[in-house]
Amino acid sequence: MKNFITALKGAALGTAFVIPGFSGGTMAVILKIYDRLLDAISLNIEKLKKNFGFILFLVIGMAAGVFATAVGLSWLFENHPVPTALTLTGIVVGSLPMIWKECTSESKFKPLNIIPFLIAFAVMVVMFFIENADTAETAVQTDFSFVLALKLAAGGFIAAISMVIPGISGSLMLTIMGMYETSITAVKDLNIALIAPVGIGAVVGILSGAKIISLLLKKFRQSTYSVIIGLIVGSLLTIFPSDFSFNSEGIIGIVLGIIGFIIPILFDRMSAKKETEK
Repeated sequence: MKNFITALKGAALGTAFVIPGFSGGTMAVILKIYDRLLDAISLNIEKLKKNFGFILFLVIGMAAGVFATAVGLSWLFENHPVPTALTLTGIVVGSLPMIWKECTSESKFKPLNIIPFLIAFAVMVVMFFIENADTAETAVQTDFSFVLALKLAAGGFIAAISMVIPGISGSLMLTIMGMYETSITAVKDLNIALIAPVGIGAVVGILSGAKIISLLLKKFRQSTYSVIIGLIVGSLLTIFPSDFSFNSEGIIGIVLGIIGFIIPILFDRMSAKKETEK
């Protein structure tokens, strides 16, 4: 049962990785596996051995989540974008109280940490306007070439580092770099020749990015979480549907958004209750 739950969490992570504007790091925080995930994917051999089962079933779930999302949720976003986006918005907003609790778990909040929060928030705002300013259509490429492989590997590397950080969407980075549609099409078609470069770049990015973030959390926990909160708040600009209106889809979206808001709060309370019972 424990491994099955880990696989389900992996599927949720895989789903988050595929959706532009929604951070896999944020999902890891919501699922309360963020710190363990960073620790597990470090370059420490002993830690890798200790967490082998956790990593294995998480990766299996992630693979299933990525594929299912590429095939299924892409249709959902295309046909019902507003309710889907509002559900995700609710989940992200509902996760903020839990993240704030983590931020202040070791000491009272220091006013100086408002600065890293504002910087992180400003970065997300700039990224939002850059994305919206880029209106050029990018053709989907399906044929392998060395140049395309290098671009995909670089994209996977940058996206993976982004995914390690809560609030930053790896898929959004791929979108900004003009490689999202090509990557998603490769997953849908199981085009291994194009999936492989993205995967190689992503593995290198996750390992290097995880080590840096892990060190920051250990030495500058509150400042790091202040940055994380700024990134998450800023990411709401991208996640919230720009074409929202009070029609049937909008009303359904509001209801789903409220449900999404409640989910992480309930999850956190159940987790806290379990900790108390131990």
